[in-house]
Amino acid sequence: MKYPVQHAATHVDRMGIPRIILASLLSLVLFFGLTGVFVYAALANQVKSQAIDISTLTPKGKKQQELPADQFEGRALNILVSGIDSRYDQSAGNYGDPEELVTIQSDTTMVAHISADRKTVTVVSIPRDLITDIPSCTHSDGTTTWEYTGMFNSAFATGAVTNDIAGGIACTKATVEQLTGLTIDAFTVVDFSGFQNMVSALGGVWLDVEEDIDDDSANAHLKAGCQKLDAVQAFGYARVRYGAGDGSDLSRIGRQQKLVSAMFRELLSKNFVTDFPALVSFLQSAISSLSMSTNLSDINADAGLLLSLMDIERANIRFVTMPNHLDDFDSNRVRATEPDASALWQALASDGALPAGLQYTDGNGQLVTVPDPPAEASTAPTPSEAPEGMDSAATTPPAESPTPPETAAAPSPDPAPQPCPPQR
Repeated sequence: MKYPVQHAATHVDRMGIPRIILASLLSLVLFFGLTGVFVYAALANQVKSQAIDISTLTPKGKKQQELPADQFEGRALNILVSGIDSRYDQSAGNYGDPEELVTIQSDTTMVAHISADRKTVTVVSIPRDLITDIPSCTHSDGTTTWEYTGMFNSAFATGAVTNDIAGGIACTKATVEQLTGLTIDAFTVVDFSGFQNMVSALGGVWLDVEEDIDDDSANAHLKAGCQKLDAVQAFGYARVRYGAGDGSDLSRIGRQQKLVSAMFRELLSKNFVTDFPALVSFLQSAISSLSMSTNLSDINADAGLLLSLMDIERANIRFVTMPNHLDDFDSNRVRATEPDASALWQALASDGALPAGLQYTDGNGQLVTVPDPPAEASTAPTPSEAPEGMDSAATTPPAESPTPPETAAAPSPDPAPQPCPPQR
């Protein structure tokens, strides 16, 4: 089996992401008392205002599940994450030509699977250039679309028509459910301006850029090496396609996963106990950057889900790309590689182990290949179980002579990678 190549990120600290965030929030409550209460209330109202209700656009029998009191305890969750290319009210050159796109396009799509025991999180990227079936979708005005076969990222544009985010995410959700066989429990949508706001709130992000990048179309002009990117530079790095790597969408997915990992590291490097405004700024930027399903708009429910993940090991956070291969007739398009893609989706649907041979990048930034399952024990008799009447010694193979040590010098080890940011 051949799976898409993943990209390992640079070193990150060992403590789990949710654990540190929870510790920071609890410390804030202790240190700031009523101030924390007022911030909590302000953030709760802001989250509520960003909710999108698509219940009227969902086929009968597929009603969006509301978050129960137990916060999904005991069952797995699938959360759809969609990054969109919307140039309405975004006339600055950093976003590209607003006249180039007449509809909202889906730029990045991921499915985050949270296991029922809350011990693993698997984030699967779906290539935007994937050729797949787009189902009939319902617009906000009640009209419906025809089914067709096309690029995966066209689903959002089909539902949105022009600038209707609710219709766009509803059609993307339906397409993902048809493609994967999974039930999507919740969703979030982030746009270009929101992404830059989040990076700005962090004060920039340290990243080890793999190669020189010079691409006017993505406004990406970077030198190779470890450096701190500002919001515009980070955004250009996330968007660039033809000016970096092999020019494919798959290469860009790897860079986006690396950047997300770097943003997590940057967040965790902050001392939010002493830098309280930085925490509030980041949380407000993150919330204002997102539109989400109604069952994620309750900050109490969000906190409950976070609490359930507090003990997750970073090695159990996994970033993977849906198995795919180039289309036979168009090298700019990809198709699902079977049976590998179906094996991945079935593993998530059953909340089981990932298929052997699959490559992913874990939360430590390490590239991991899922090992083959252990071989079944041999049924051949052991020396002590030799057939009756036969000497067990006769069934024991002679011991091999020890292999003499090689005299050739061992190759020099590769130099250890330099940390990014540089350690001081």
